[in-house]
Amino acid sequence: MSARAVAAALAAAVMGLTGCSGEADSEEPRTPALEGCGPVSYDDVAGRAPSYVDGPLDPVPNDHALCAGAWLPPTSETFVPQGLVVRGRTAWVSGYDRGRTRVGSDTCRVVRLDLRTGKELAQRAPIRAGLAPRGPASCRHAGGLSLDDHGLWISQFTKVWLLDPDTFDVRRVWHLVDEVRGSFLVHDDRGRLGVGGFHGERRWPLHWFEPGVLFESGRLDLTPDDAAAVQLGPSAGQGALWADLGPGPAQVWFTRSNTYCGELWAGPRRRFAFHPGAEGVAYARGRVWVVSETTAAPYFLDGGRPVVPTLAHYDVRDLPRWERSDCGT
Repeated sequence: MSARAVAAALAAAVMGLTGCSGEADSEEPRTPALEGCGPVSYDDVAGRAPSYVDGPLDPVPNDHALCAGAWLPPTSETFVPQGLVVRGRTAWVSGYDRGRTRVGSDTCRVVRLDLRTGKELAQRAPIRAGLAPRGPASCRHAGGLSLDDHGLWISQFTKVWLLDPDTFDVRRVWHLVDEVRGSFLVHDDRGRLGVGGFHGERRWPLHWFEPGVLFESGRLDLTPDDAAAVQLGPSAGQGALWADLGPGPAQVWFTRSNTYCGELWAGPRRRFAFHPGAEGVAYARGRVWVVSETTAAPYFLDGGRPVVPTLAHYDVRDLPRWERSDCGT
């Protein structure tokens, strides 16, 4: 029996005993244990770890809620993951290959994989468009990723790209103007696209765009004046999701991180310690998937970084009781 199965069995036994002890009437409600949750072992992570990474996994804050992990399928040796979308058992991960073009610029890469096995379903690099407006026709960073009925949305600092989620063919490109920066993307429950920017020292605005504006005939640019709403994100924002993580209502939650620590952020008083190197995040059914850049070769081979799964799956039903973050303070 694996360590994860033993942990699940012990948790179930403890729950059965305490359920008969009268503790169910205590004032502080308990979150039911989930099979396979926290912390997981190195051998439990799906897929094959990069050749330069070895176990065990390092303990990290709130890894009691870490339910599963996966490594990415082989990419380039300079790939740094950034954006994440999860639908069922499938994940899309965007990012960049550092300096792999003739002019030395980063090059976008998109990977689709099976979360159960870590196996590749599709992959493409570079991402190019024949008619990209206002500049180079090649995607450079792929910091943001989101998915809706229109397709797979990818952002770089100065552009937003819409791709076919299966073939990765480019459907459309928009140019970002002034304070609209494409470091990460998020969709809300009204179908609006949020385009957020990274700034290491100050809070940067997240601009919300209605689908009707995005798909106006002949539209090439997205400016601050085109946004339906604007809100401030945190400094050093890396990713975002839209969800009710408790207490409601649903709102934007951001990731902030460096390659040693991470946090899930919804305001200065709601900062929870999270996966090191946290970048893109996705939410479904009380759980959050996150992609980390900590074990990307350009960082990890410098030494000193913790061993954590590139993709990690957290149960966030007891998020208000999580350990608070001091990452980046």
